[in-house]
Amino acid sequence: MSKTRFDQFSSRGLISGPFFLLIFSLLQIVVATYSNSFAADQPNLFRSDFKVAMREAEEKKLPLLIHFYADWCTPCQRMEREVFTNSTVKDLLGGHFIAVKINSDHHQELLARYGIQTLPSDVIVDSLTGRVLATKSGFQDRNGYLSYASQAEAQFLKSHPRELVAGTLISAGNTEPSGEASKTGETEPTAPKLIIGLNGFSPVALAKTRQWNKGSPKLAWDYRDVTYYFSTRDELVEFREHPEVYAPKLLGCDPVILWESDKAVAGDIRYGAFFDDELFLFKSEERRTQFKSNPEKYIRLQHALKVDQIEQTVIR
Repeated sequence: MSKTRFDQFSSRGLISGPFFLLIFSLLQIVVATYSNSFAADQPNLFRSDFKVAMREAEEKKLPLLIHFYADWCTPCQRMEREVFTNSTVKDLLGGHFIAVKINSDHHQELLARYGIQTLPSDVIVDSLTGRVLATKSGFQDRNGYLSYASQAEAQFLKSHPRELVAGTLISAGNTEPSGEASKTGETEPTAPKLIIGLNGFSPVALAKTRQWNKGSPKLAWDYRDVTYYFSTRDELVEFREHPEVYAPKLLGCDPVILWESDKAVAGDIRYGAFFDDELFLFKSEERRTQFKSNPEKYIRLQHALKVDQIEQTVIR
């Protein structure tokens, strides 16, 4: 009897036939609507356009976090699963940074600009000066990532006490280095000594007009730990988007001396020369003449120089 009644219910009852399909369709609509609403409420954690992200970071006075990855990179995929899905990390990036993802296979110029050689890598940039606040390569777990980012944010806020009236440290956790981070030898970053490039003259004006126009400290941008001044806002924006085009090659070091002795010696703006629209500086007129006699010989140099390798305290 029970079996017959069950059979009759399933074939003729309220959930049979078209009515069942109607209920099922309504449930699908409800689920889809909720999912779309939930997705709409979640802001995009990462931007995809570097220039747009940089402008947004400057407008909002937030540090710019750049995450370099590749589709084939296994540690990158692991960070996607284990780090960027974490709610604390989402709160940190979404509320205290402008974050952008850069596919290394499609943006080689940005890899060169920030000296990226390992994936994944993260670079945090001061959006108001261009100075790199922190760099980290390789896989980072959740705690390590939070510590790394919060230290860089603390440095950003410390550097701009006047501009950031409402600036506060992240509330997602302790801003001091975690125990795990301390064991890895990480220390709180300190502001480097200011080094002025081209004696304060605008590299954009020099490249475009071949004129020495004095820049202003109020219009400054950092590239590879060297600060350049500009005479107009447009020059600053142009340099910010293409610094490798306008900055002196080899960090302003004399290519002839570097070739002959493997020593990084700063050149002098009195002895500059353009070759293929690229600016080179030399220590003396003799070195410049030597370069002009066979420039291809010296531009083949592939030295990855850093400021602290230059045998002079001021880059000219």
